[in-house]
Amino acid sequence: MAATQKKTAAKPAFEIAAEMEFTKSTKGTHVFTDSNENAPVTTLYIQRSAFQGDPPANITLNITEAAG
Repeated sequence: MAATQKKTAAKPAFEIAAEMEFTKSTKGTHVFTDSNENAPVTTLYIQRSAFQGDPPANITLNITEAAG
């Protein structure tokens, strides 16, 4: 019988978390912005169809390195 090894999740090489605020809606998207001076992502456009109803006032954007 083979021994079972427990795999531990490796911490990603980089990780970004940004708090973004709803700014406006365009014809097909909702626009969120991060007004912090050193923000790695300043503007994010999300398709209107991603939300049911009105968009949230604030979102958190998490970016991590892809595995592989």
